[in-house]
Amino acid sequence: MLKPQISELVFFWIMLGIVGAFTFVIMSPYLTPLFLAGVFAILFSPIHRYLLKRTHGNEGRAALFTVLVVLILVLIPLIFLGTLMFKEVLSIYESLAQGNVFLSGIDRSIATVGEYVQRIVPTFEIRANVYMYFESLIRWVAANLNNFFGSILAFLFQIFIINVGMFFLYRDGKRLRAFALKWSPLNDDYDNSIIMKIETAVSSVVRGALATAIVQGVMLGIGFAIFGIPNPVLWGVIGTIAALIPLLGTAIITIPAGAWLLFTGHLGMGLGLIAWSVFGVGLVDNVLRPFLMKRGMNVHPFLILLSVFGGLAYFGPVGFLVGPIVLAFFFTLLEVYPMIIKGRGINAE
Repeated sequence: MLKPQISELVFFWIMLGIVGAFTFVIMSPYLTPLFLAGVFAILFSPIHRYLLKRTHGNEGRAALFTVLVVLILVLIPLIFLGTLMFKEVLSIYESLAQGNVFLSGIDRSIATVGEYVQRIVPTFEIRANVYMYFESLIRWVAANLNNFFGSILAFLFQIFIINVGMFFLYRDGKRLRAFALKWSPLNDDYDNSIIMKIETAVSSVVRGALATAIVQGVMLGIGFAIFGIPNPVLWGVIGTIAALIPLLGTAIITIPAGAWLLFTGHLGMGLGLIAWSVFGVGLVDNVLRPFLMKRGMNVHPFLILLSVFGGLAYFGPVGFLVGPIVLAFFFTLLEVYPMIIKGRGINAE
């Protein structure tokens, strides 16, 4: 009687593997929006708890109102920002494609800087080199943005999936959690500890590191718009990535921009931009980051930067979130590991 039981078990696992593989293939186009739905569900859980109290425990209404809040505060501004950035990049790309210098100020500043450089290295053609690298950069950005925003209907459909996913995570979150605990081989105490630590780590990394970088990017873009730097939205997005670089941060953008204004004769604008970068953009990192990360997991900024670059390389734009969150999940498991080892009576050493 033992052999039939083993054969039945093997048959079951084979069938489960085949059906699971087909299920993964069917669901794979929606993994990215579902992942984002989970991230937003964690980040805005305090708002959901507040709305749940205000609706007297009505999970459906609280979930719906929370999704509307996220849609208004996050998704609609992101769509608007992406549209503006796309237009700016296309404008630069079209100017370069027509053989025009899209900013006469750039030409003047290159000529001014070139005089100093050629005194040291007479054979160095700064104008040709700068335009060659800058044009290559803009062409690459334009080509990738065209892929990102090429299908508007697909993009809007993903937004729809994110919102629907958040709604059901909020409404049915308790049942989904109970289902996960049922099938986990770990003790429920360990499972609950892992879930709570993951929620804390995700909130800490996204709010503390990424949210701070986003605010700095917004501040940088506002400063560029005030002091006359062209394409402030595009530079604000680039500044968001730069803000994650330890020690340097947005200074690698604001200092050259301020120097460009000074070189082109805009003394007041240049000094104003430098002051804005120091007292506006710089203070955000010193004030906002410690406040947002004071209760969470403290992941080193350099590791967060590497996780962002790795996430962007493997997952595209959504990698900006995927990379740091996977890193936070890894550190969470490392933190829980000693608890599990001790609980099982195993020597961790």
